[in-house]
Amino acid sequence: MAKKQMTEEEKAAFAEKMAQSRAKKKQEEEAKKQAEQPKQKSELELLREQNELLMKQLSQLQEKMAMQPQVVRLAESSEKVHFLWQAEVADDNIVYLGDRGQYGRIVGKTGEVFVPKNELTNMLDEKTRWYLDNRWLIVVDGLTDEEREAYNVKYSEGETLGKKQFAKIVEMGDKILEIYPKLCREHQIMVAKRFMEANESGKKKLSRELVVALNNLSKKANKKGDFTSIIESMNSKELEEE
Repeated sequence: MAKKQMTEEEKAAFAEKMAQSRAKKKQEEEAKKQAEQPKQKSELELLREQNELLMKQLSQLQEKMAMQPQVVRLAESSEKVHFLWQAEVADDNIVYLGDRGQYGRIVGKTGEVFVPKNELTNMLDEKTRWYLDNRWLIVVDGLTDEEREAYNVKYSEGETLGKKQFAKIVEMGDKILEIYPKLCREHQIMVAKRFMEANESGKKKLSRELVVALNNLSKKANKKGDFTSIIESMNSKELEEE
């Protein structure tokens, strides 16, 4: 019996049916493949799991620390070196001690800082050593005599101005004549600068006799005298008044 030939319409219908069958099969395979893959976690779920893990680790660390004996190192934490800053600088001048001021920040002519003794070598950079050598920064307390010698901060009696003396250099009057000769050269210059500042501002009337006496004392280090400019200024004012 001869095989019946398919019409064009039947061929088209058959081809469409086969295409639909292949597409359906492909969809089923894709669905099966996705079902077999592990479910991907959302970003929020991952963050939550990470947080839980970190909290667990922190809890374990705290438990471990609680079991360990606590050792308090009083010598290292309690010993401080007391520094006094005294310098003839602007009132808005800022000094930073240590890297980015980690050991202190001082504004103006005077200030104090306390530095842990075991941090001292870290604090003493080149700039800070200059302050110490020039007696702008003074060690008040916290070092032994041997340590003072090692850091070049073992002062002789009267070598530096006291805190109250520095604040009232001009106001001391004739008492400064007793103090001045013993001062280190840097602090003698500080006295001269303070008198110059007072003379220029005109806020305090200076005694000519006192200024001349100080100038004579200063000639041991400066032949011309540190106070000469003040005396010349006084002379000019007197001539103008005549």
